[in-house]
Amino acid sequence: MKYFTYLAVSVMIIAVIVLFYIKKPNGQPWLSTSHIYNESTEIKNEMIALSSSALDSITSAITTAGEKITGATFETETPKPIYKWQDEQGQWHFSDVPNKNGKSEVVKLNPADINVVVAEDTAILSGSAKSAVKPFPQRAPEVYNSESINKLFEDAEKAKKRIEQRSKEVESFSGF
Repeated sequence: MKYFTYLAVSVMIIAVIVLFYIKKPNGQPWLSTSHIYNESTEIKNEMIALSSSALDSITSAITTAGEKITGATFETETPKPIYKWQDEQGQWHFSDVPNKNGKSEVVKLNPADINVVVAEDTAILSGSAKSAVKPFPQRAPEVYNSESINKLFEDAEKAKKRIEQRSKEVESFSGF
């Protein structure tokens, strides 16, 4: 069995080498180094294009998943600051514009401290709710938990780095 394997491998190697010498009807050899180089360059370019499109689709899918989870869109620009101030009655106010009548402080928010909760009935805000106390349905807390959202983005970054690493590996194979 061992000798048969050596024989089979030898025959295959000889068959490949012969393709460099046997000519097609047009006089060109069946196989040439320039042909191998061109084909490997094409394959490399296709792999880079595929990995780039895969990275774009992964980024898009993660953004869409994040939007579905939080109900908000993610912006790449810096978020607007949030201002807080206290009125004469001691009531605290939070807004995206500073107080026109007094001093306001800029509030720094920690994303780990923010939990997103879906409002079941927003009519309570205008005073026209059917009942003032309406319990929220039990939702899976891990879906809206900031830790799970952060984990989602960490996984996305890992996927992005892995795709970039594989693209670099594909580029390094161009030395055929």
